[in-house]
Amino acid sequence: MTRSYDIKVRTVHDYNQFIGVEDIHAQVSVIHYDELSPIRHCRTLWGIYGLFLLDDDLEQLDYGSGKYDYSIGSIVCVSPSQIGGARDDGSTFQRKGWALLFSSDLFHGTSYEEELLRLEFFHYHISTALTITSQERQDYETLLRMLRSELMGSKRKQVIIKLIELILTYCSSFFNRKYSIGNGTKCGHIVSRLERMLDDYYAAGEQHSQGLPTVRFCADCLCVAPNYLGDLIRKETGDSANHFIGRNIIRRAKDMLISGKSVTETAYALGFDCPSHLSRLFKRLEKMTPSASIKANSKDVE
Repeated sequence: MTRSYDIKVRTVHDYNQFIGVEDIHAQVSVIHYDELSPIRHCRTLWGIYGLFLLDDDLEQLDYGSGKYDYSIGSIVCVSPSQIGGARDDGSTFQRKGWALLFSSDLFHGTSYEEELLRLEFFHYHISTALTITSQERQDYETLLRMLRSELMGSKRKQVIIKLIELILTYCSSFFNRKYSIGNGTKCGHIVSRLERMLDDYYAAGEQHSQGLPTVRFCADCLCVAPNYLGDLIRKETGDSANHFIGRNIIRRAKDMLISGKSVTETAYALGFDCPSHLSRLFKRLEKMTPSASIKANSKDVE
């Protein structure tokens, strides 16, 4: 079976290494592509968040199994578990513009942690870049330069967090303007509804009585047939509904493991029948055990 992506970017370091940029912070990277050498085309499975202000249109970007609509000077947004880019054909091109990459771990335990999950422009059903005016671009670039200066200098965590929050607030305003008329088709998309359903499921603690959310259970909650739900998710993400739900659960597991929970505590808290089932899910989707994931994440923390 052909793999749907060329590389997996689990951490900021993974992407920095791919394009030849030195790490200046374990969880955040601000990149000015104009300063770099040409890079390879690449279809990526993301494990971090990314905002790409692109000044070129040299790629036709795939997004899941569809296409991503962007133009010069717009902002492309990606988040964990998403697959996008252009298939690596061995050639290189000169990317222009800026990129902000950051790990969700940066916001773990902060008041912004839940807000980050609600930012709609990061959700899979949004397959169009954020358009901005020339003045908005100047303001956006100013924030990126301020953030890069902080990363290269004092590295004050609260300053870094607040600057990223401000950048994301700007992006929310760009998104809200684009959809201010109320596009019911997009905002009511099945993938977004599934993400929200899973958030509500765990927020209500239903996993303690219902167990892990299955494709059939989710389909029933969303009032669609299981096969239809699977078709829609595969069409938009290029992945199966089962894997999509599994990656959502793994993201929650990682947050708990990083916070100090044991594998056993994490497994039962998420609705697994036993810890070995959590380990099996990690091995299937992450190609590593939960313990190995903890070690990998600990290396990324300053």
